[in-house]
Amino acid sequence: MEYFNQAIRSIENSDLSNLQNAISKDSQVIRKKNASGQSLLNLACLIVTQDGAIPQKRGTTDQFLAIEIILNAGANPSEPDPTGRSPLHVAAISNHFELAKLLLDTGASLEGKLMGARGGSPLALALFYAKSRMAQFLSNPPTPYNLRTAAALGHEIEPFLEGGNLKPEAANQVDFYRPLPQFPEWVRTCTRQELLDEALSWSARNEKLVSMSKLVKYGANVNSNPYRGTPLLWSIYSDSVYSAKWLIEQGADPNLKHDFGGAEHGQGATAIHLAAQYGSLKCLRLLLEKGADPYLTDNLYNSTALDWAKHEGADSSISVLSEFGVVDK
Repeated sequence: MEYFNQAIRSIENSDLSNLQNAISKDSQVIRKKNASGQSLLNLACLIVTQDGAIPQKRGTTDQFLAIEIILNAGANPSEPDPTGRSPLHVAAISNHFELAKLLLDTGASLEGKLMGARGGSPLALALFYAKSRMAQFLSNPPTPYNLRTAAALGHEIEPFLEGGNLKPEAANQVDFYRPLPQFPEWVRTCTRQELLDEALSWSARNEKLVSMSKLVKYGANVNSNPYRGTPLLWSIYSDSVYSAKWLIEQGADPNLKHDFGGAEHGQGATAIHLAAQYGSLKCLRLLLEKGADPYLTDNLYNSTALDWAKHEGADSSISVLSEFGVVDK
């Protein structure tokens, strides 16, 4: 692993000549993996995207050029790590369009098996995390294509319905539902109601109001929690204020307490907890204007929205809460 380790250090240090030296000394270095099962290309993509840092960060120009060198040396652009995360997944979650284009131009597959799921494609990951522009970029063609994908992309959903019933294609490869092991397992039923409610959640976080309206017309529940969050909570995650406003107008309860996100994230939390934590300021203002109770406490930490904002260091959220007269109690 001498030359593999040399190659990694070279990328970290933006030292292209040393990288090329490592590859020339051991042509198999591009096919080797570290103890965690990650290839040289996987690791290079994580370096370039700063491992999906929030807020987004980018590596150096030479670090990006290192990926070109690795690909030109014959690396598989679709090589996944043990969780099924491919280089294109890394580009998708990081909104790194230049990296995504480079990978696609060198033959990266639009398919994927993130978390071992047949439907765990880069597109599915982008839509899950409301990377809407990236999702559009990766949707030629949409892979996999099902009701929730169509709804989240703003496509017509009628092709998945017949006489008010869902066609089997609506549930095509919806076995992907969580991006990380930290999200709890879900025993899917794929009933009509579950599929409609999940599609509403995915379309809400990607702010596709036409899709949302149609789904509710067919029976989707605005207060449903099919998996780790209501449509309103997921709208707030992405600060999709138009989705949030529409949902509240359709009867979504801003004070509904429920679990959200990873297993240890939101337990018995409300919409305003998440808005404060994530700095979703447009949605935070909307919730306060619509009468959301800022003094409700969650079930895990017994803390208010202001407590969550302080813990996260979300100064902008603290300022908005103060503007509306919210104080410590």
